[in-house]
Amino acid sequence: MARHVADPPRPFRHPRSPKSRGPDPSAPRKIAVNVTLDADIVAEAKARKINISRTLEGALRERFRELQLRQFEQENAAAFESYNRFIAENGLWGEDYREW
Repeated sequence: MARHVADPPRPFRHPRSPKSRGPDPSAPRKIAVNVTLDADIVAEAKARKINISRTLEGALRERFRELQLRQFEQENAAAFESYNRFIAENGLWGEDYREW
């Protein structure tokens, strides 16, 4: 259907709007958990208006990345060692052409 300038404006509906479709299936699911924290830390976080759930979730994601990196380094330690030994014995390719 062609729109004309004289057509009345229609309200914008975002493609993921709950009114236009169901909930976004790619959105992360949230579940409630019990966590025990020091009362002083909780009071300080609330006084500073820090979202404890979001902060804890971010800290866990960062810890997961650290563990994943450590696992990668352990699994590939032999390859890293081999590469470093090769460079120590043969030097870098194109090293003669570097100007720095």
